[in-house]
Amino acid sequence: MILLESPWWVSAITGVVVFIAMRWAIPAAIASSPVAKPFAIALPRLAPISLMLFGLFAVASTLFEIKRRKQVDEQTSLESLRKTSWKDFEFLVAEAFRRQGFQTEYSLGRGADGGIDITLRKDGHKSVVQCKQWKIFSVGAPVIREMFGLMTAEKADEAIIVTTGNFTRDAQEFAAGKPIQLIDGSKLLALVKSVQIQRTLDVELDTSVPKCPICGKDMIERIAKRGSNTGSIFWGCSEYPKCKGTRAKHPVSLMP
Repeated sequence: MILLESPWWVSAITGVVVFIAMRWAIPAAIASSPVAKPFAIALPRLAPISLMLFGLFAVASTLFEIKRRKQVDEQTSLESLRKTSWKDFEFLVAEAFRRQGFQTEYSLGRGADGGIDITLRKDGHKSVVQCKQWKIFSVGAPVIREMFGLMTAEKADEAIIVTTGNFTRDAQEFAAGKPIQLIDGSKLLALVKSVQIQRTLDVELDTSVPKCPICGKDMIERIAKRGSNTGSIFWGCSEYPKCKGTRAKHPVSLMP
């Protein structure tokens, strides 16, 4: 799995090194030993097979990277996030953090509720992440307590729980004052949109800030949390809730 998570060229270089070792280096080193001589004869014949195997890993790594990128860049709303499978949801969350500069490590061999799903590392800081792709239920305090215990056991600096839903009041109260970050559906959508390639280019091209149609103050981007437009981005007055002026957000299209 390490090769799958790594860039394709890691598998390619590893394959070439192993091929050279099996084809020439190891046989030459052990050829003088009567006991190892059969291995010296067999290894060169197996070298092309090993090269082909690592080549397959390079292809798989490329496809895996393309899939991860598409999962992030194609998200448009909370509904689209909730439609992903639990494993794809973990890959999506990991890719979003990776684009923020984190080194990501996946935890394999676990089900949809396997404890630590992702480990993040950045600047000597270690965070453990659990993903809850729950469409209906809110994440309660027992889940937060469990992750706090796992964080302590793993000697991590922070625990992060990510869900497409919400957190109960008890969960929020337990996390308060602790190195625990709760990312609900709306925060996750904002995180994903902030690292989307298309979204990033749009922001770079369209940096103008409109004025509120009611009070004339600068407006800021907000995400609708309820109603038929839940998850969509719009301009809201910086004086909210004193002023409730809004404007529709129209990103600049890069398509001709």
